[in-house]
Amino acid sequence: MKRISICIPTWEQHGVGMKHLIRLITSIEDQTFTDYEIIISDHSKNDDIQNYISGKDNLNIIYVRNSDGYGNGVVNANNSIRHATGDLIKMMFQDDHFYSPNILSKINDEFDIHTNWIVNASNITYDGINYSTLYPHWNDRVVYGVNTMGCPSSLTFRNNNGLWFDENLTMLMDTEYFYQLYKKFGPAKILNDVFTTTGVHPFQISILYDKDINEEIAHINKKHNL
Repeated sequence: MKRISICIPTWEQHGVGMKHLIRLITSIEDQTFTDYEIIISDHSKNDDIQNYISGKDNLNIIYVRNSDGYGNGVVNANNSIRHATGDLIKMMFQDDHFYSPNILSKINDEFDIHTNWIVNASNITYDGINYSTLYPHWNDRVVYGVNTMGCPSSLTFRNNNGLWFDENLTMLMDTEYFYQLYKKFGPAKILNDVFTTTGVHPFQISILYDKDINEEIAHINKKHNL
């Protein structure tokens, strides 16, 4: 059995963050596998999330108020990983949630001595209605955002793997991390079961993004000598 750290970077999300986090925490409470910890790195400027978490004595939660890099969700994601003590890191962004109660148990079962990272299938929900399902597969342009793998919440990897999300990236933070993992450990174990549900809403980062993505691509080219 492997201890799982569920790493959740949080913020207000323009007033909808609490609603999404409650849905995620509820899906964690429903899990049949219980050898986990929840790491919440909170970029919020108010106490709503901290107050909510303080009432969850039934859960093993490590709450960290993070004042570094406010507005940079990648900094916040890395901070959540930095406080994790489990064998495995399960990234979960606060607007996503677990699809069913046996997901952590399945993740534990899928990691053997040869497995360094897994990517699971995910579906998309908007206002509680499930839409399309993404079945992940690798392509050589994943690093550039041709994302056939899924969002960060589709990812589980071993703790202390020496890799971090690139804090200079926003839209490509997940795909560039997939590329880092691929270069260091080889292909992911692909799971075509739906483990996570991706929440779509008007305040998600991909919709609010207003920069030139070509700057991120140029950064990746330079970093990896592509």
